Amino acid sequence: MTTDKDLETLIEAASTAAGNQSKLAEILGIPKGNLTQMKQGKRNANWRIRGKMRAVTGEDPAHAFMAAMVEDLEQSENADEKKAADGFKTMLAAFPNEWRRL
Repeated sequence: MTTDKDLETLIEAASTAAGNQSKLAEILGIPKGNLTQMKQGKRNANWRIRGKMRAVTGEDPAHAFMAAMVEDLEQSENADEKKAADGFKTMLAAFPNEWRRL
């Protein structure tokens, strides 16, 4: 999982890209209050929410969602999930965020 500061930065960037925090919450399909709590570090943001926010900021959606999954899998104590994270990181390295735009 990302740190609270990383999440706050991501929310601010996605809010700017969406127009404001209310519009971002609407795009994400969550109440604005939940987004505020995430920004304050009072609520976790799962990989789906973080992936959507990354995509809103302009990151390639496939890359955005995989990178968010990697963040969660890396924090797991399950050996298989850690292996999956390593595999996803290898795939992400082979296809950087800008690969479709080249």
